Amino acid sequence: MTNLTLDDIKMRIESAVYVMKLLPPVKVQGYHSTMPDIIYTPQEIAFMDRKPIKIRPTTEQITQMDEVLEWLEVLEPWERKLVWKRGARIPWKVLSYEFGLHRSNLSRHYEKALVKILVNLLK
Repeated sequence: MTNLTLDDIKMRIESAVYVMKLLPPVKVQGYHSTMPDIIYTPQEIAFMDRKPIKIRPTTEQITQMDEVLEWLEVLEPWERKLVWKRGARIPWKVLSYEFGLHRSNLSRHYEKALVKILVNLLK
């Protein structure tokens, strides 16, 4: 961890956001359908559209995402939100409206938050 730079931290946060999007949705447990299963003929199956393959994150990616989420605990709640949304590549203009700050001030706060993470990792 000693060789991390701000660019490495940015990259890891962006990959954590990507992995979070790949995770399956949380579903309510205990409910099931009472409808009978539909039985298709081989001809109907041949004419069906193929479902796209769902990409799932690997265990290594999930572990790295968890590590990044632990890094964010150092930050204030609004800083976490800013860093996470920048990791999701939300434009500065949208973030400036949301946070009520000018783009340059927001960028400065973002850089300070990344430095805060880096300093905490180097301890």
